[in-house]
Amino acid sequence: MMGSCFSNKESVAVSSDINQSNQDFSLPLNQYVNKIHEITTQEEFNNLITDIQNQNILIVCDFYAIWCPPCLQCAPTIEKWALNDYKTSVIFIKIDVDQNSELSNQYSVRALPTFILFKQGKEIFRLTGADLLKLKKEIDRLK
Repeated sequence: MMGSCFSNKESVAVSSDINQSNQDFSLPLNQYVNKIHEITTQEEFNNLITDIQNQNILIVCDFYAIWCPPCLQCAPTIEKWALNDYKTSVIFIKIDVDQNSELSNQYSVRALPTFILFKQGKEIFRLTGADLLKLKKEIDRLK
């Protein structure tokens, strides 16, 4: 499944020295797993990043809009990954660009969906468009 609501951006791999490992969560990190977190404020996003920046845990950030057909098509798969496939190894968050223009501007989101992967507080991969196969490959590689 591929698609994009607006833009001509491509995926970008960001170089990183971060060690890769398959790691399960422990308290207090377990509050973030086995669900998708809807981020509603810049402060909430910053708190999440701060809470886990010293951990070797992958965060998948889904910038979306409710009016974007590719975003809506991706949603069930992302939910399945969060609740089943990666429920103890990856944190999934969603950011509605219409509700959080500050965050979407901070991360230069110009097309939807945009997926940004973070580890230890740093962006390590970006994918614009609904290429879920490529996204899954990167999650598997980086988790």
